[in-house]
Amino acid sequence: MTGVLFYLAVLVAGLAGYAGLIRLGVADRSAWAYGRAAGLVAVALPAWWSGAVGLAGWRWFGAVLLLLGGAAGAVTVWRRRSAWRDIVAAEAVFLVGFIGVLLLRLDHPDIRGTEKPMDLGILATLLRTRSFPPPDMWLAGSTLPYYYWGALVWTVPLAVSQVPLEVGYNLVVALLGGLVAAAVWALTSQLTDRRGGPLLAAFLAVFAGTPDGLRQILAGRSLLGLDYWGSSRQVPNTITEFPLFTFWLGDLHPHLISLPLALLTVFLAFQAGRKGLRPAILIAVAASFGVTWAANPWAMPPTLAAVALMLVAGDGRWRWPVGKGFMRWLSVVPVVVGGWLLTAPFQLAFHPPFHGIGLVHAWTTVPEVLLYGGPLIVAAWIVAVRIAADLGGDRIERRQTLGSAALAVGVLLAAITGKAVLALLAVCLVFIVIGGVRGDVRQDRPALLLAALGVFLFLVPELIYVRDPYGEQLHRMNTVFKSYFQGWIFLAIAVPALLGGMRMGRWKRVALVSALVLPMIPHLAGMASAPLLHRPLGLDGLRWMTSGDREIVRFLRHQPPGAVLAEAVGHAYSDYARLSAASGVPAVLGWANHELVWRGPEIGPELDRRRQLVDEIFTSGKSETAAAAARKAGATLIAVGSMEHRTYADAGLLAAEKAGKVVFRKGPAEVVAVEHTVPAGPALREQEHPKNGR
Repeated sequence: MTGVLFYLAVLVAGLAGYAGLIRLGVADRSAWAYGRAAGLVAVALPAWWSGAVGLAGWRWFGAVLLLLGGAAGAVTVWRRRSAWRDIVAAEAVFLVGFIGVLLLRLDHPDIRGTEKPMDLGILATLLRTRSFPPPDMWLAGSTLPYYYWGALVWTVPLAVSQVPLEVGYNLVVALLGGLVAAAVWALTSQLTDRRGGPLLAAFLAVFAGTPDGLRQILAGRSLLGLDYWGSSRQVPNTITEFPLFTFWLGDLHPHLISLPLALLTVFLAFQAGRKGLRPAILIAVAASFGVTWAANPWAMPPTLAAVALMLVAGDGRWRWPVGKGFMRWLSVVPVVVGGWLLTAPFQLAFHPPFHGIGLVHAWTTVPEVLLYGGPLIVAAWIVAVRIAADLGGDRIERRQTLGSAALAVGVLLAAITGKAVLALLAVCLVFIVIGGVRGDVRQDRPALLLAALGVFLFLVPELIYVRDPYGEQLHRMNTVFKSYFQGWIFLAIAVPALLGGMRMGRWKRVALVSALVLPMIPHLAGMASAPLLHRPLGLDGLRWMTSGDREIVRFLRHQPPGAVLAEAVGHAYSDYARLSAASGVPAVLGWANHELVWRGPEIGPELDRRRQLVDEIFTSGKSETAAAAARKAGATLIAVGSMEHRTYADAGLLAAEKAGKVVFRKGPAEVVAVEHTVPAGPALREQEHPKNGR
C-alpha cells in the first residue's frame, strides 16, 4: 500500500509540474511528459533551501509544497480537460517505461554489490538529515562529500508515503524508466513530424541493448545466458554501461538518477530557443540546469552544451555570436550563473578533487565501438553522408560523388592515422556540424546539433580523459563511461528525427530502421525472459539480508539524529557497511575506498585510525577495552549481526556485547548502546579534514 502511496505522491508532483509548464507556454503533451520531473524539482528546491538555512522539518515543508502544487495541477488539468488525448498519450509512454523497467527488476531487486549500497545510503541519509550538507553515512562526524541532488528530488515523496526504503529504491529505478521514456519521446516529438520517430527514440533511450548481445548469441550463448556485465565492459579497462543495462542493474548512481533532470533542462532550453528568451522560462532553465549540475557534475558540460545549442538554434535558425545572435549566445550566462546561485549552498560545500585533463594513450577499436553503440553511430554516419550529398545540390551525380567522398575521407584518415574510431567519428562530426550551421531555417537543425553533440561525446575519450585516482591502466575508465552514456542519449533523441526526415520510400525506411534496431533486441529479450525462470519475484531490495540484520536496520531507522554506529569494516562493493547504508545512521567507518576517492589521500591516516578503533571494539576480548574504543571512536551503538559474526571471533564479539547495554536483540543479532560521560561524537570533526568529493 505504501508503494502505491509513493507512486501517487510522484503523480501529485507531476500535476504540480504540469501546471507550471503550462504557465510557461509548453504544450499539454510535453507538459505532462515532463511534469513529474519538473514537479519533483519544484518541490525539492525550496524544501532543500529551507533545510540549508536551518529548518529541521524541511521534508514536511516540501510535503506542503507538494500538496499545494498538486492541487493547482488538478485544477489546471480540469480546465484543460479538452486536451485529454495528449495527456493520455504522454502517460501511456511513461507507463510503458515504468512498467517495463519494473518487470525487468522483479527477479533481482537486491540492493547489493556495485555502487547500490552507496546509493541506498545516500537516500537513507537524506530521509534522516535535518540540515545540509547531510552527514556522511560512512564517516561519522563528516558531511557527505558527494553529489546527492539526484536522490534529493525523491526524498519528499518517499517521506510522505512512508514506503520502506528497500521497496522505494526499486520503485525509483522504475519511475526513472518512465521519466526518461516520456522525456525523450516528448522532445523527439518536437523535432520530427513522423509518428514513429518519438517511439523509436524512447525505445533507444530505455530498452535498446548493444549489438554485443547479438554477437554472443551468434557465438553460441543462449538468450538466458547472455553476459550483460561483459557487454557493459565492452572496451577493455573502461566502463561501457548503456541505459538498458543500468536500469536492469538498478544502480541509482548519478549518471542515471540525473538523466531526467538533464533532459528537462535541454527541453526547457529548446522551448526557450523556439518561442523566445522570456525571463520566466530562462529562470526555469537555470533552476533545472543548477539541479542537474548538483546531481551529477559529469553531466554539467554536455547539458550546458545542449542548452547553449538549443537557446541559439531552437527555432531552426543558426546564429553566430555577432549582431542579434550575440544576445542568444549571451543568454547562456544567466543560465549558468542562475543555476549556480540557485544551488549555491551545495556548490559552496562541495569541492571535488580535480586532477586535471590528460591526453589518452589507449584508443577504442572499431569492433569495440560498434559492439557498443554501432547502430547509433552507423545512423549518424548515414546522416553525415546525406549532408555531404546535399552539398552537391539537386544533381544526382554530384550528390552521389560527394556522399561517397565523405565516407572515403573517413576511411582514408582512419588508415593513415591508425586510429580508426578517432578518424571516423571526427569526419562524421564535421559533416553533421556543417549541416547544423548551414542554410537559413531548417526544421531538423536542433536534431542535427544534438546529433553532433552525441557524436562529439563518443569522440572525446579518443582525445582526452579526466584524471582520477584509478591509475594509468584505467585512465579512460570514467571518461568513456560518462561520455558514452550521455552520447547514447543524445543520439537516441536525434537519430530517429533525422532518419524520419530523409527522403526515401516507406519500405526502404522500414528496412533501414529494422536493420539498426534488430541488433539491439537480444539484451532486452534475455532480460525480459529471466523473470520466467521461477525465481522469487518482488521489489524488496533487502531480501538478501538475514532476518536479524533486517531487524537491526528497522531498529536503527528509529534512532534519533546523533547516533553513530560501529559495525564490521571490510572491502568496498561487498556486504560490509550494510547497516549504515540501509538505515542512514552514520558508521564510524564504512567503505574506506570510497572515502579515499571522495576526499583524497589526506584522509588516509584518519581512515586507518578509525579502522583500528573498530577492530579494537570487536577483537580486544575485553569489555572495558571495547567500550573505551567505542567512546574514542564516538560510537553510541555497536551492532553485532551476520557480518560481525563472519568477520570476528566469538570472544571479541562477546566483549563488544558487554561494552554497554543491549538495547535490541533478535537471535544472534544485537545492538549495544555505549554510555558516554560527555556528549558522544566522533573524534574527527568536520573542520579537521577537507570536504572533497568526486
